[in-house]
Amino acid sequence: MINRHDGTFMNTALIAGAALGADGEPKGSMGVDAGDFDNDGDEDLFITALAREGHDLLVNDGSGVFEEQAARGGIRLPSLPYTGFGAAWLDFDNDGWLDILTVNGAVRHAADALTRNETFSLQQPKQLFRNLGNGQFADVTEHAGAALRRPDVSRGAAFGDVDNDGDTDVVVANDSGPIRLLINNVGSRKHWVGVRVLGRHHRDSFGARVGIVRADGSTLWRRARADGSYASANDPRVLVGLGDTAKITKVRVEWPGGHAEEWTNVPVDRYTTLAQGYGNAK
Repeated sequence: MINRHDGTFMNTALIAGAALGADGEPKGSMGVDAGDFDNDGDEDLFITALAREGHDLLVNDGSGVFEEQAARGGIRLPSLPYTGFGAAWLDFDNDGWLDILTVNGAVRHAADALTRNETFSLQQPKQLFRNLGNGQFADVTEHAGAALRRPDVSRGAAFGDVDNDGDTDVVVANDSGPIRLLINNVGSRKHWVGVRVLGRHHRDSFGARVGIVRADGSTLWRRARADGSYASANDPRVLVGLGDTAKITKVRVEWPGGHAEEWTNVPVDRYTTLAQGYGNAK
């Protein structure tokens, strides 16, 4: 259920294969990801759409009601020119706030491009939104390197720490073009903690919630998963940026079966494997 800006509610629905937005308009949605971007303990949704429709930011109030806040958060207007496919929440600068990356590619040729005989008029740049920590996002694509500005007909992306340096890199799959490997050289400048959770019956224990408790008592929640958006995937390891803080007090894992365990000796700036049954049961 979505809370509209006028205070009324509507259920999301499918009509003729098209999802309906918060104002009842049909939208073509391909990319979707869930993550706690506002660090309030519940997962919010980000959904890409076709060009001229604008992406959606559905903020969870903790009770299963979501309010569409893309325009208020600074995402709707910058996203209007693009058709988003692969998308994910990722903390590209490891400041403890989840950012957004979308890989884009049009599905309809622009009339003006065809008149110029442009063969690859479907190409579009990627787009990176930085979480400012106050419910607002800034489009920082122009400052994120030439690789993001390079236009491609992108259709999917795999997010993970390819070089194991403590930040999230991206492999982008393109239609009629080469695969792009985008190496992040920003996040590793900050502190981080990485864990891989191993379940007793399911190796990677997808769906487990991992809470990183910082020295000030606040908790950053992430989810172990390998799922992704359209034609996309994720590294099953959980990577959490800590900013300039090099100290955590404990890591809490809430397993899919409902049990929880805590570890108090997890080091920062490295990856650690946490196996079910070897922590302190809670």
